[in-house]
Amino acid sequence: MKLKITEKRLAANRKNSLLGAAKCKENADTKYLANPSFCQHCNGILLRKKKKNKFCGSSCAAKHNNAIAPKRKAAVHNCPNCNKEIKNLDGRYCSIDCYEYHRRKYKTEEERIDAVRKNVRAVSANYRARLRNQTPPDADLVAIKKMYANCPEGYEVDHIIPISKGGLHVLENLQYLPATENRRKSNKIV
Repeated sequence: MKLKITEKRLAANRKNSLLGAAKCKENADTKYLANPSFCQHCNGILLRKKKKNKFCGSSCAAKHNNAIAPKRKAAVHNCPNCNKEIKNLDGRYCSIDCYEYHRRKYKTEEERIDAVRKNVRAVSANYRARLRNQTPPDADLVAIKKMYANCPEGYEVDHIIPISKGGLHVLENLQYLPATENRRKSNKIV
């Protein structure tokens, strides 16, 4: 059996529920105001909704925390690159230029070009030898790479018996030759 609720009764229920909620809130507010929570910084009364908070706002929290833990002081040290004295909280270098210069592997353009040339020679010789399967598994690749890296200026690393003629890519088959001689020799066996 369904109960019929008239419009009059429904309106009365709504009014009573709103009045009851307002009365409940008013009771809670008066109870809270009897024993309120206070902001730790400014001692202002906190809202009842925020009674578990320690501060009334972010500005009070920041002021309180800054008073407890003051900001770090700038440390004085020298730039590792130019040795200029700097006062700075977090940087080791006086400028971005010093940082970039210090991180460079090659300090001059000539050093970089020389290193690139040596690396290209070693890589291309290794590639050619690998293509022809002429690098034996027991070859000392580190020593071969060092030979290419330590090549004197104006000289090139030459295969005594050229790879194209069946020579192996091993340390015993390598020698230093002046660039002009190496070009003249080409792939001949001398």
